[in-house]
Amino acid sequence: MRNWLIIGLLFLLACKNDTKPVNSLPMDKMKIVLWQLMQADEYYTRMSTIDTTWKTHKKNVQFYKQIFELNKVDRVAFYNTIDYLQKHPVAFKELMDSTYALSKREKLKLTEH
Repeated sequence: MRNWLIIGLLFLLACKNDTKPVNSLPMDKMKIVLWQLMQADEYYTRMSTIDTTWKTHKKNVQFYKQIFELNKVDRVAFYNTIDYLQKHPVAFKELMDSTYALSKREKLKLTEH
């Protein structure tokens, strides 16, 4: 009897409530912010190899703050949404695929001009 109680308790603990965070961001907003963060990371990586003072001044953190302010996104909401999406691979793949498509469209715009 005690074994069934332990198994039942473990089963209930394993079935945790996996709902979307209350302050989660919509996918359209997420893909734009994620794309801008990726661009900022690439720029920071390139510039910090040229000018090593960028690392000491933590310019990447400044870029992240500017991107969150520009898009009117709360940093905590963004990271909560990313954490949720990483636990749901299908939704995370959808985000990454749409971000990739956005990057292709942006690249196409640059080559047209």
